[in-house]
Amino acid sequence: MSFHWESPVFFDELDLNGTLHNSRFALHVERAQSALFESMGFGWSSYADRDPDLNYVVKELHIEFDAAFTAPGVLPVEITADRIGTTSARYGFRCGRYASGYRVIVKVGSDGRPAPWSDWYRMAFEGLS
Repeated sequence: MSFHWESPVFFDELDLNGTLHNSRFALHVERAQSALFESMGFGWSSYADRDPDLNYVVKELHIEFDAAFTAPGVLPVEITADRIGTTSARYGFRCGRYASGYRVIVKVGSDGRPAPWSDWYRMAFEGLS
């Protein structure tokens, strides 16, 4: 199973060549990840409302570009669960036929140090595998 998100691309995200700027792909993946958590009932309106498992930092981001996205429209983003460790999780993603890669996040506790994932997070992650 995977999570699918249709992320709107606007004119101001295009570069001088008329293609979606490479840095914007990361933003669309981030939006899809946020939509995934919201679909699971873990939306938030302030940092104080945020579930502890959603306090994370991005450790690694890898993107390979396959084709140019050449106009405003909808960028399809698919997120999959690759693997989960004690404190880290690696998500794969595909942005239509345009780019693919993975993103590694690390849960952090209130002290800013890595913290273990809860049972609900592990179950949700495995549901995407």
